[in-house]
Amino acid sequence: MTRVLGMGLVVAVVACEPSSLSDLPACEGWRPGDVVITEVLPDPEGTDTGREWLELYNPGRAAVDLRGLMLYAARADGAQERAYFFETSVPVEPRGHVVLGDVRTGTPAPPVDHAYGDALGALANTGGRLGLRCGEVVVDEVHYAKARAGVSRVFDGQRVPDAVDNDVPEHWCDSPAPADGGLRMSPGAENPPCPPGDSPDAGLSGTCLSARTGETRSRVPPRPGDLLLTEVMADPRSVPDAQGEWVEVYALRDVDLNGVTLANEGTGRTVLDAPPRCLEMRAGTHAVLAREEHPARNGGLPSVLALFSFGVSNTAGFHLLRLSLEGQVLDEVSWTHASVAGVSLQLDPRHRTVPRAAPEAGWCPAPESARYGPGAGERGTPGGENRPCGP
Repeated sequence: MTRVLGMGLVVAVVACEPSSLSDLPACEGWRPGDVVITEVLPDPEGTDTGREWLELYNPGRAAVDLRGLMLYAARADGAQERAYFFETSVPVEPRGHVVLGDVRTGTPAPPVDHAYGDALGALANTGGRLGLRCGEVVVDEVHYAKARAGVSRVFDGQRVPDAVDNDVPEHWCDSPAPADGGLRMSPGAENPPCPPGDSPDAGLSGTCLSARTGETRSRVPPRPGDLLLTEVMADPRSVPDAQGEWVEVYALRDVDLNGVTLANEGTGRTVLDAPPRCLEMRAGTHAVLAREEHPARNGGLPSVLALFSFGVSNTAGFHLLRLSLEGQVLDEVSWTHASVAGVSLQLDPRHRTVPRAAPEAGWCPAPESARYGPGAGERGTPGGENRPCGP
């Protein structure tokens, strides 16, 4: 049967006997960006009916299940919204894809992993919107542009897929023609890079003013392996979180952080910059990135190199911090345990390796001997060498 849930939402529900909305599986715990939309084919060659599809990507380190979520599609202005409810399990592996398709008869065949049938109707060829909801939480929503027949719209494969970057229209393009002359689409696989000119060049060509020399010079962008995240204060005790949270970065090469993005596991992201100043780091040194610059308000931090604007969660659950530049990951760390008030989470300097041995290898709470701030009330070594973890 088909049930209409107000506001024109159409949900496919299969049942042998009458049921109520309370019978539907509930979703909980979903956050924006837990899965992201990375590709859509709204205009297949020939007949569209039964052949349209979209691709989802799981950027996390743990598998997720779409059961209980609502997939929806609408025109570009939000009109004529229709939706599909995931009643059964649809797992998405970590760093994996799943393809959802308009398959109306029979068992879905590759590239489609799960069929939503006719619940979404026809996707608009002239552009529209697609999204996923968990109750009132929008897990992801994208606006796609007019499609060419037989060519998918892809999120730029050079960029890290997340629910903020895929909101930018310029980060999408028509799937490029492969060298072998094959299909212009990549369902269930990594997307190809968008050709030059189809996505903006966020490049760091340009100059900045060096505080060390007092001269203007070319920026030095970091590459993977040049930076490491080495310490995180998620729950300061002497000042509010919005003032006292900070992150420490270690440089293995002389670099500038101008243009580098610091992001969390959700939608929090800040592009670091302080024009015209170079955010310069010398090889073998630490830098502090913080929510507040002034020591009187941030708990007595030493010199802060740059500010970020989002919060760092201190509860139990999956958490992540990532440094990236032009969509390329420079470093990332993740953890799952709750923070201890007034105690930073630090990387043992003996585990300061590239690449990292494991996501949480070598991390521990800052020891009692590591203190900073007025009255030395906080435990951590912001901007300084971390202490070994245990013997």
